[in-house]
Parts: sequence; C-alpha cells; structure tokens
Amino acid sequence: MTKPLDPNRSVWTELRRLVPSIYLPMGMVTLGMGIVLPVIPLYLEDAGLSLSMVGAVLAAAGIGAAVGAIPASSYAERRDNDELLMISIVVVAVTTALVGITEAAMALLVLRAMSGFGFGAIGQSRQLFIARSVPIHFRGRASSVLGGTHRFALVMGPLIGGAVAETWNYESVFVLAGVVTAIGLVWGVLPGGRENRAGKEIPPPARLGVTFRKHRRLLLRGGTGPLLVMAGREGRYVVVPLVGDRLGLSAGEIGSLVALGTAVDFVLFPFAGWVMDRFGRLNAVVPAFSIMAMGMIMLGLAHTTTQVAMASVLIGGGNALTAGSVITLGTDLAPDDAPGPFLAGYNVLANSGLFIGPLVVGWVADAAGLDVSAFVLAAMLLGGVAWIALVVGETRHGPNKVSGLAE
Repeated sequence: MTKPLDPNRSVWTELRRLVPSIYLPMGMVTLGMGIVLPVIPLYLEDAGLSLSMVGAVLAAAGIGAAVGAIPASSYAERRDNDELLMISIVVVAVTTALVGITEAAMALLVLRAMSGFGFGAIGQSRQLFIARSVPIHFRGRASSVLGGTHRFALVMGPLIGGAVAETWNYESVFVLAGVVTAIGLVWGVLPGGRENRAGKEIPPPARLGVTFRKHRRLLLRGGTGPLLVMAGREGRYVVVPLVGDRLGLSAGEIGSLVALGTAVDFVLFPFAGWVMDRFGRLNAVVPAFSIMAMGMIMLGLAHTTTQVAMASVLIGGGNALTAGSVITLGTDLAPDDAPGPFLAGYNVLANSGLFIGPLVVGWVADAAGLDVSAFVLAAMLLGGVAWIALVVGETRHGPNKVSGLAE
C-alpha cells in the first residue's frame, strides 16, 4: 500500500514526485510534437497540397483535440486515468510516425485528427491527475512547471526536426517524432508514475448537458475571446515556417526560427503567473496578446530573414506573457456548482481556435497571400483581446464579480 503523502512536504518534494507521472510523459509527447512543428507544413507543401489544404491538415489536429476533450475526460473519470494516458500516447506515437509514409490528403487529415485527439486526451488525463493528486496549495506551481516543460520541448523540438530534415529527409523526422513520443510510455513502469486511487470514491459522472444549458451565457461570452486568441496563437506555427520557405530558407534555418521564438517564450513564461496574481488578469492578457499581434503584423511585412527572426522574437515574447492565461480565465469563471462540466465546455470552445487558426492561414494565403494571412491572425488576436477586456473584464474575483457575466 502506498504511504500517505506528508502534508508538510516542501514544494520541491512535490515537484520531484510529479516527474514520472506528469512531467516525463508530457515532456516526451510535446518534444515529439515540437520535432515535426517546422517540418510538417513544408512536407505537405512539397507533397503538392494547396495552402488551403495544408491549413486543413494542420487544423485537423486541433479538431481532434477539441472534439475529443469531453469523451476523454469522461473515460478517465468513469474508468481508468492511467489507461487513458497509455492508450493516448500510443495513438499519438503511431499516427505521427505514419504521416511520413503517405501523401494522400484524406489519409493525412485522418492521421492528424487522431493525433490531435490523442494529444488532447493526454492533456485531459494529466489535468485530472493534478486535480485528484496535487494539494491545492501546490497546484499553481505544479501547473507552471508543466508549462515550462512544454515550452522547453518546443524549443528543442524544432531544432532537432529541422536538423534531421536537412541531414536526411522529411520522412525520418516523423519516424523520430513517433519514437520520441513513445518513450513517454516508460512513465507506466517508474515508481510513482501510476495514479493511486485506493480508498478514494470515484465521483458520479458530470451532468454536462444541464451545466451547458444553465451557464450557456457565461460559457459563450467567457469562451469567445479565448477562442480568438487561441486561433491567432496556433496560426503562427503555420505562417512562420511558410514565410521562411517563401524567403528561400532551408528546413534547418526554419526550425531555428521557430525555436528562436519559443526560446524567448521559455525564458519569459514564469512572469505570466506572477503578473496575473499580482496586478490582475487583464494587466497580463491585454499587453501580452497585443505584443503577439504586433509580431504578426511585422511578420506580414517581413522581406528578410532578420525581419522574420525579429517578428518571431516578438511573437514568442508576447506568448510567454500569456502562459496559463486561457486556463486561468476559465478557472476564474467556473461556477461553484459545476466547475468540472463548465471547464469541459470552456476548453472545447477555446480549443476550437487550434483548428480555426491553421484553417484561416491556409484559406487566406491561397486567396490573398501569406502576408495577408499574418495580418488576419493579428486582427484575430486584437479582436480576442478587445472581447476579453470589454466583454469579460477582470476575472480574478470570480464570475459573480464580472459585470454582465453572472448568471
């Protein structure tokens, strides 16, 4: 039987305890995702797909993550959270590796959608693990370290992916990413990796429909701004590599550009939570997403590698200061009578931006050019900022204190 946790343990003891169960599997899966990040738009374009189809294939992962959020959460709560994590890692590893062996658009759409479903399920699994297993006074720091792990993987991944593509070929990148993702499965055999639910009562299934009907105004008005900023945020992973390709950069150079922006993101992200808690949510969200929008505008105007690099740094710096903001807004707004079901709906709405962003880049780039697609992403970011500031308002005192959103 597992020893009960010491309530007086330090935060460092708690963080070390979470390495095998949270940081290792999430780190390896995110590293695998980062490896293909700068390469997949180039691979799809090289396969002869139009820019709109490139956007659709990349958007399929976001669709999978958004659509799969509620069933994945339900599976974990009703059955076995560890089983969900294991199955999801296998799904992501296999589908990522298989992308490099086909150029058929429909097959690529299906593989990316399945990969997104698996990645979203992994996130749901670890979020539930934190809620069940981490004391409330440690959760903020535990989540921030998870964000840092994610960012570090997205710094290293594009560098590795770009170098492998330049040395060998695109297909090798997808195989490597699948193998790296699969390494996350070692979580299951490490001490402390599995969730201990002995003696804990499993709560009854959440009544999602009732919650959505009761809090529909809070859900829709609270989630619309995050949807827009998530779309702008995700679209950068498509438009930056394609702009680099337009300027004649190699896969390795494009990987370095993507990694540069993410490196700035990694260095600055610890400030985001401090600003939100110290000065309020809007004092972090409004400047941060506005900085990202400025970077997108600069990217649309870029004509040299130096200008693209400067835009990437600005986008990365702005994104760093948004770390945890969408999650924090949802948590702030969650009603006391049904926080779990509300957050499930909120995350589906916000995560819709994960596929809307790439779709917008593809459609607009085909119709009007890549520079215009960057401007449209900037407009979406600014629209999201305006919505959050003017419609949602400051949320750190909860939904009942937010003008116009209280039920």
